Amino acid sequence: MLAQNKSGWKLLEYLNVSEDRISDYENVTGAFAVIKVKGRYLIGFNSWRQQWEFPAGGIEEGETAREAAMRELFEETHQAHEDLRFAGLFKVRDSRGIIKYQAVFTGELSELQPFIHYEGDEMERICLWDLKEDIGYVDECDLKMVEMTAENAGNVIYLTDMTLEIDRED
Repeated sequence: MLAQNKSGWKLLEYLNVSEDRISDYENVTGAFAVIKVKGRYLIGFNSWRQQWEFPAGGIEEGETAREAAMRELFEETHQAHEDLRFAGLFKVRDSRGIIKYQAVFTGELSELQPFIHYEGDEMERICLWDLKEDIGYVDECDLKMVEMTAENAGNVIYLTDMTLEIDRED
C-alpha cells in the first residue's frame, strides 16, 4: 500500500500505462488534474470534506478520463487547461473495499485565473502549494499521487513489490 486517507481509501499501485490502454482496465471511475504554476501545485480546499485536495472527480457517462480531468479542473478551481499530459493510472481500494482505477493528468499554467467561490462550489478556495508548507490536512492519497506523477515527469516509473525504481529518460 502506498497511502491511506482518513476516509479509508487505500492507494495500492501506480500503473505506468499509455492513455490508449485505459480501456484495458475495468472500473476506471475517476480522473485527477495535477497542475503546476510557477513551481507550485494547484490545490483546493474542499468545504464538503474540510480538507485540501487536488482537482479530481468521477468520470461521467460517455466522458473520457481526459474530458473528466479537464471538466473537474474547471468546475473545482475555475481554471482551464486543454493540453494535459496523461501520467498513468492508480489502483485504489475505496472505503467499501471496491477496487477502482484513477487516471492522472498533469499540466502547467503560466498563471491562475481569478477564483470566485459560488454557492454550491465544492472548493471554497484555491492556492498554489509547494507540497511542504503546512496548509492543514491534505488527502494522503492525493498527495502520494502528485508526488509520484508530477515530480517524476520525464521519468519512467516502475513499481515492483512496492519498491519504487526510477529510470531517467535523458
